[in-house]
Amino acid sequence: MIGTEEEGEQQIILPPLLGMGSISRMKIRQGFEVVISDMTLKEDWNQYIHENRVFEINYCFSGDVDCIFKGNRYSTQVQSGNIYSMEDSEIHLFKRAKQRHQFLEIRFSPEQVLHYFENAEDYRSVEKWLKSQRGQISPLKNSVTLKRAVNEMLQSSYLGALKRLHLECKIMEIVLLVLEKYTCEHRSNVASYIKKPDVERLYATKQIIQDRLEDPLSLKELARATELNEFKLKKGFKALFGMTVFEYIRDQRLEKGLFLMQYEQLNIGEAAAAVGYSNPSNFSAAFYKKYGCKPGRYVRSNPG
Repeated sequence: MIGTEEEGEQQIILPPLLGMGSISRMKIRQGFEVVISDMTLKEDWNQYIHENRVFEINYCFSGDVDCIFKGNRYSTQVQSGNIYSMEDSEIHLFKRAKQRHQFLEIRFSPEQVLHYFENAEDYRSVEKWLKSQRGQISPLKNSVTLKRAVNEMLQSSYLGALKRLHLECKIMEIVLLVLEKYTCEHRSNVASYIKKPDVERLYATKQIIQDRLEDPLSLKELARATELNEFKLKKGFKALFGMTVFEYIRDQRLEKGLFLMQYEQLNIGEAAAAVGYSNPSNFSAAFYKKYGCKPGRYVRSNPG
């Protein structure tokens, strides 16, 4: 493999014998790197990796990857990912030939993850969660916000130190999404009166909303689906997530609409319809209120 290095980023070009594409590695700081691979293999690729001590968040943009760990098989599908924490462990990866494999890996030492929570009241709960993850592979919970963050990392146009800063900002966003449940649930000053089963139901409510943005359930239907009464749903959701159910639905619809315009090249009318707005003007008005400018102008200034 041919390697080049520029502005702190190492790029390895796949030799024609194996296929085509490259693997790019950027060290953010000691014990913390980002790896982006984009390659098409001529033959199936079996890869054995020994992990000494690492916490990883990965995301698959294209291509199927099978992972065998401790006798169990895990499959990563397109537009999904995993998190894992390994210590002195071997992983077997299998990538199929003639597929475009586009993959993002965020690799930390566990101490580097905890660094983000130093002097915070969430430190102990994050530390406890990291210990519970050792030797496990867990699916990464998908959301519109997560998809935007990983796509912005993949398509970052910055160079050198600015690129490292941009990637780290996106990584911090992803870490917060991964750990949101474990930080919010344990904060003493946020919704301390909510019982743990109700916290689980409120997170289930949030997931239902994300899954049905184009056809959202009414408050009564959400309450019925998650076995919460409407009062608990309204009060608990606001306390736990800092916004009302209606505000969250609107926010997520706009986020998804922006994602569709930036990365799927949908026009305003198509994006509005895809997230449940029957009138593009209403979508544009809500978009302007959230982002401070019209959708077309925003997308032209921030292309995907």
